[in-house]
Amino acid sequence: MPVRLFVLPVLLGDGTRLFSHPGGQQVQLERTRLTELTHSTAMWFRVVR
Repeated sequence: MPVRLFVLPVLLGDGTRLFSHPGGQQVQLERTRLTELTHSTAMWFRVVR
């Protein structure tokens, strides 16, 4: 199953950081596609097994 990640410039302020304390095991990803738009970037990855 592919993994799709969107990166946007957003200012949220205080709160819990999303990736500060990752759990589980490390997963290796390979980027398969990249789309750069005016205010965002979309990246597609596949899980390397």
